[in-house]
Amino acid sequence: MKSGYTKLLGIISDGKIHSGETLATRLNVSRAAIWKSVKYLQVLGLEIEAIRGKGYLLHNNFEFLSKEDIQDMISPRAKESCRDIEVAFKIKSTNLSLLNRLNHEVIHGSVILAEYQTEGRGRRNKKWLSPIGSGICLSVGWRFEVMPISLGLLSLYMGIATARTLNSIGLKNVGLKWPNDIFVMDRKIGGVLLDIRGESMGPLDIVIGVGINYELPKHKPPIVDQLIIDICSVTKERLSRNIIAATLLSNIFQILQDLEIGENLNLIDEWRQFDCYNERKAKLILPNAEIVGILKGIDERGSLLMSVNGKLSTYGSGEVSLKIQ
Repeated sequence: MKSGYTKLLGIISDGKIHSGETLATRLNVSRAAIWKSVKYLQVLGLEIEAIRGKGYLLHNNFEFLSKEDIQDMISPRAKESCRDIEVAFKIKSTNLSLLNRLNHEVIHGSVILAEYQTEGRGRRNKKWLSPIGSGICLSVGWRFEVMPISLGLLSLYMGIATARTLNSIGLKNVGLKWPNDIFVMDRKIGGVLLDIRGESMGPLDIVIGVGINYELPKHKPPIVDQLIIDICSVTKERLSRNIIAATLLSNIFQILQDLEIGENLNLIDEWRQFDCYNERKAKLILPNAEIVGILKGIDERGSLLMSVNGKLSTYGSGEVSLKIQ
């Protein structure tokens, strides 16, 4: 059941000016209730202008994520594995939602997307900022009875699925930064986060979270500690979020299916082609240390290679930062 503010958003999502009186009549509420709903949507990150004597204007048309549209548009292979799709308007975190469902149901093949996350997470528990409608935030549940590859490789493979998606919709200069960041033109556009429950060798339930910036607010951009970019500012047009989501899910499910059936899947070379920071000086942040060196790509297990004081070293975890003081 739609709440009052989602019904309101459904009306003003056409990008036209709507008077408070007309909106109140259509929704059978008071004009004060309309004003409160507008204020609430503004807090969530929507750019709604109150024009004196005319009404309310939502800058840029708003396309709701649609379970039905996404189900129709995912690839035939994805339809074989996709058990169910849920679209939440407001949620703490798509990953947390699937993890909570694990306590009482199977999540293999389940997908959840959200218009707005209040507690979206990135690596090292950093907050993933996603104002309403500004991104494509989704999670996929999957169960491996026997883990075919390392979790580190799986994270890299999901980065590849995301990079393939961005390439397919026309973005150029798409790159990957170890272990799970997606970049375009040297700015971060997305990321991958895996949550795991079970034994390392299997059986293993995995929640794969992917967040991609679609159209960040221009007047009040999120406060982050790095350069960011979004799809709309690159393409100069507002591509369908539902098409992008369906393409991303199709790419994710294709890789997961191939891994499940034992397909000889080796995507290391493809990841290396997307590697946008090879041979760059960087800092590797570990729990108890920071190491400065030259990035040398990844080995066959997906571990980071780094030249430190002329010696090539291998690292299976950590965060790469190009900010060196």
